[in-house]
Amino acid sequence: MISGDRLHGIRAFVQAAQAGSFSRAAEQLGLSRSAVGKAVARLESRLSVRLFQRTTRSLSLTDEGQIFYEDCVKALDALDAAEIQLAARAVAPSGRLRVSLPILFGQQWVMPPLLELADSFPALQLEILFSNRLVDFAEEGVDLAVRIGHIGDAAGLAARKLGEQQWVLCASADYLATYGHPTSIADLAHHRTISLLRNGRSQTWRLVNDAGKTESITPASRLRLDNMAAVATAAEAGHGIALLPRWLVNAALQSGRLMETLPGNTGISLPINIVWLNGQVMPARIRAAIDRLVEAFTPQAPWESVSRF
Repeated sequence: MISGDRLHGIRAFVQAAQAGSFSRAAEQLGLSRSAVGKAVARLESRLSVRLFQRTTRSLSLTDEGQIFYEDCVKALDALDAAEIQLAARAVAPSGRLRVSLPILFGQQWVMPPLLELADSFPALQLEILFSNRLVDFAEEGVDLAVRIGHIGDAAGLAARKLGEQQWVLCASADYLATYGHPTSIADLAHHRTISLLRNGRSQTWRLVNDAGKTESITPASRLRLDNMAAVATAAEAGHGIALLPRWLVNAALQSGRLMETLPGNTGISLPINIVWLNGQVMPARIRAAIDRLVEAFTPQAPWESVSRF
């Protein structure tokens, strides 16, 4: 590996060859004439070759110096090009951006703005991994993840909040016309409910009662499904009351395909966060993705802009 002193000597040598004198090279480099002369002398001593023919009035390259000069110019040009390219990457997002997203929420609400970002920057290579599990950023080479729920004090991770996942009790108008509206959380025990299966068990409903306290119930559902979109479909078809995130059912609520029940007894909200490894320098591709998602989710969540008609 080339040392800083060797690189300094090479730059002084090239500048002196181009300027035709140590004095002019020193002015251009912002150094003293003595510093330039000593740097070139150390370079000649290390190479065991004379690079310049020196007289009191002129400075010219030896044959060996000419060959070395041409090679040094190519090497310095390559270094300058590498610096320019790196600076450009710091400004314009490029390279691989690997993002982990929860399956349903990610497909519906996070992927669209990321695709727009990729369209805006042709040098950006987008990889999206859909999974509801927690990923290991370093092990799996993940740059960003969107997580729903509290991340706690996860070591080495930074987060930016996008919004809240709010839960809604809802059912179809046909179901409510047939079986009536529940009037309390306790009244849910007398209704048909649709449960979300997680690891073979029905999801517990954590609801806020009229007193502002949390009540946890596990409905004895006749219909239990392990896919949230399927639960929403069954609710729209009139099979019972379901507890679903507003981001999934807001369009159905706006259109009347579903109706909110017990509006004062919503489920416990969960934060929606962008998460990334907390490092010293953030590449432009990661910064651009964070900025684009924050723009897409604030000041209003994208599902809130769904038209009623």
